[in-house]
Amino acid sequence: MPTPISAGSPAPNFDLSSTEDCLLMLQDEVVRTAVVVYFFADAEEATVRQDLQALAAAKDDLARRHAKVLAVSPLKVDVLKELQVALDLRYPLLCDDRNLAAAYGFAFTQDDEGETIAPAPLLAVVDRNQTILHLAHGAGISAELPALLKMIGGLPSPTAGYPKKVVNRLVDRWVNRG
Repeated sequence: MPTPISAGSPAPNFDLSSTEDCLLMLQDEVVRTAVVVYFFADAEEATVRQDLQALAAAKDDLARRHAKVLAVSPLKVDVLKELQVALDLRYPLLCDDRNLAAAYGFAFTQDDEGETIAPAPLLAVVDRNQTILHLAHGAGISAELPALLKMIGGLPSPTAGYPKKVVNRLVDRWVNRG
């Protein structure tokens, strides 16, 4: 059985098809930005829809803090595209058709009668070093957003690790434009 994942653990990489008709990889996304990843199974659940809309409303605040949102679900890309349009979500929704989210602890289980039980939504914040900063199970993240924004705002600039001789003011302004 794999080791349970928690804050401070390396974030498992994934490469998933997106509603943007491309393949997105976590390791490619975290290079310049922190990533807020929301895992969900049931798009019809009211709290999941509220969470997705809360993340959409926070998108600009996250962008100012050099962070982006990804939502991951086992639903098919066509269903995710319909959801994206219906809720006016302006961030990628990813189709986890290979159950890569299980590495984050987002896995379907079965009860005693053999019925499949969908996992509770999961929210992960991954920093630029691909380390999990925050992990929360369950829907209803609206209350957590101010604390998440503060946490992400405290992260170093995307250019903080560059040698000073490489970073000049023009490059720094371009990379950190807000």
